[in-house]
Formats: sequence, C-alpha cells, structure tokens
Amino acid sequence: MIRRIGPEEYEELCRHVGAVLRDATPEAAVVAVVSKGDPRLVEIEGREGRHFPSDAEGKYAGYYPRTSEEAISMIEAARRAGVEYLCLPASALWWLDHYQALAAWLGARCRVVAEDPETCVVYDLVRVPSDAPGEERFGAAAQAAALLDSLIPPGATVYAVGFAAEELASPERTVTAIEGPAVIGLRRRLEAAAGPTFLLLAADGPAADTELEPALAGWTRKIAQRKNLCDIFEVTRRPDRSRLARSPGNGDAAGGSTSQALGGEAADKLTNRLERLGFSGRKADPF
Repeated sequence: MIRRIGPEEYEELCRHVGAVLRDATPEAAVVAVVSKGDPRLVEIEGREGRHFPSDAEGKYAGYYPRTSEEAISMIEAARRAGVEYLCLPASALWWLDHYQALAAWLGARCRVVAEDPETCVVYDLVRVPSDAPGEERFGAAAQAAALLDSLIPPGATVYAVGFAAEELASPERTVTAIEGPAVIGLRRRLEAAAGPTFLLLAADGPAADTELEPALAGWTRKIAQRKNLCDIFEVTRRPDRSRLARSPGNGDAAGGSTSQALGGEAADKLTNRLERLGFSGRKADPF
C-alpha cells in the first residue's frame, strides 16, 4: 500500500517529479503523467506534459482504467498520439500493484529510464528493450507509421529518409525509402510523383540537418513534427518543369543546379554536404 502524504509533502513530490523528468527525458519530449488531473504534475520545464489517462481533447479523462487491458489500450492510444514517456509518480505507484498485467506488460515491453520509489518511475514508450517480443514492439518506426495513418489520405506517395520502406508499409500508401536526401534527388522524385505526395524525415537520420528545411520552403509545408521521432512535409506544388528544362543559355544556372528551384544557397550547401558524406538514394538518380 502507498501511504498517504500531506499537502506540503505532495507539493515537494510534484517538484521532485519535474526534476526527475528533466533529467531522464530529452528536451521537448512528450510525457504522459498519471496525474489525477493535477496541472502541477504536467508542467514540466522544456517538455510537453500530458495527463494520463486523457480524453480526446487532452484533458484528464476523470477516471481510472477498469482493467489492465484497458490501461494498456490507453497507453497504445497515447503512443500513437505522440507520447514518448509514461510517468507514474509515487502517489500513483499503486497502479503497479492493482493492474498486475499492466505492470508485467510495462516490464517486458518498455524500458525504465528513471526509478525512485519515493518520487516516480518513468518508462520509455518508443525505444523498447531489444528482447521485447517482436510482434508487440512499438518502436520509432511503428509510431511513425501510426502517425502517417492518422495524417495522410489513402493512395498517397511517401518518400522516407531514415526509415526502411517496409517499416512504414501499408496497403493505403506507397512508400519509397531513400538513404540520403540529396536535394536534386528529392526534387526529381517529388516532381515525378503523381497525386498526394509526402516526405518523412527521421529525427535522427541523415536528414537531421537545419539546412534542409529552407531548401524545402516554398513547395512543401510541414504538417507534423514529433520531437525525437520525425517531421512530415506535404508537397504543395511540384518544381517548375520548364525551369528545369531550360539551358544555361536562357540565363538559368547549368542543368542540375538547385539554386533557384529549391531554396538557393541553402539547397546547394545541403547537396554538397551530403555528397561529401557519401549519401545517395537507394536507386541512383539519372543526373
């Protein structure tokens, strides 16, 4: 049994939970806290705190799960909505006794990143233990796939950098993985694609470069950003084919230059940098 604590001790607990979460999670992480609706527990410096369980609007749901199975389902739903960490403060550690199947599920499939019986226990919901059962793992790729399911229309084309195509596969979309986002290669792929087209960039992949986004400006728009997971861009207009077809004699840069079509200096810098690093697409582009 968890002993009852007074108001002053609880206030101190809230401060300590916030300190543990700042140490145990990266900046801008999304953290769900078993909070019983207390805003103090979800006000985490440099992080996005969410109540758990919550309703469709992100507010405290106002009730506890009836069973372990319902609690697990709620965690999966929170994970699909972008939650990366789950925190049980000391005032909620009774969950692990009451929901025994949930405790076993968390122990087998989620990595503990902080544990102090006087403060809280924090689970990483994205980077699961390597020995977790394969069919139950819900790592970064599965979370990115779930994000695509919720955001893009059926029949869309997705170009992915930093994830394998099979990790994001779905009958509802066509996914092509490219190993390095050389701007010219991206331009040609996105120019050729028909219908709704999207670009997914892994947060820790070769596209994690501040020079890429300026190169995409003007012909894409960011529709989702999940810290430590990925960014998703929608192609809002195709590159100008007539511009690409002109010769240098028409006053344009030589064929293959991305200066005017894709963000000028930023595009050229990114292309050169990636070429020096040896990045190229899975299938070579016909330059």
